[in-house]
Amino acid sequence: MARTSGARNYDFDSKRAALLDVLTDFALNGDLHRPSLRQFALAASLSEPTLRHYFTDRQGLVIAILETLGQRSNVVWGELPGTPPSPAEALQVYFRASLEGLREGSFVRAHAFGLVEGAACPRAGRAYLDHVLEPALETIRQLLEATPGGPREPDALRAAALAALSPVLVMSLHQDLLGGRAVAPLDSQQIVTHLEDWLGSALTGEA
Repeated sequence: MARTSGARNYDFDSKRAALLDVLTDFALNGDLHRPSLRQFALAASLSEPTLRHYFTDRQGLVIAILETLGQRSNVVWGELPGTPPSPAEALQVYFRASLEGLREGSFVRAHAFGLVEGAACPRAGRAYLDHVLEPALETIRQLLEATPGGPREPDALRAAALAALSPVLVMSLHQDLLGGRAVAPLDSQQIVTHLEDWLGSALTGEA
């Protein structure tokens, strides 16, 4: 019996997941532009109608990629220790994980893809916020909240999370995507060490 037009095949979910792995890697490793649906299709060696079958349209695909980026990030964040002994050491845990992401290129690429797509499309912006940016901030917030001597007030925790994430994101954009590594190189390890000291001292009220 022929399959009804528009009906899903039995292995729809597994094929969609496999496609998302390929297309998410393409989004992370390609040029920093907004690929057309045709370019996504070429990257997956498929036709545009096939991509529409799995994702409806380009916007649906971009949102699915952002969800996948969030899932990948959650695996990394889930491996962080739960209760560091001090705020400075909590920040050290976070910064070490971020530096590893910088070395692999996944950290800045994930945020850059979300920023480029999110600035052009409100729904993609919300997906980037929900699946990539907010979970990153929440990871830092929870890490500090569980740490003895860390801030406890919700606003203070949010401010601390923003203070930790922002310089790493700006540094990685500066070095890896804007050409800073060639014209104004930074020692990321030394910068992170200073951030650990300064932010750690600020969170504990030390001079």
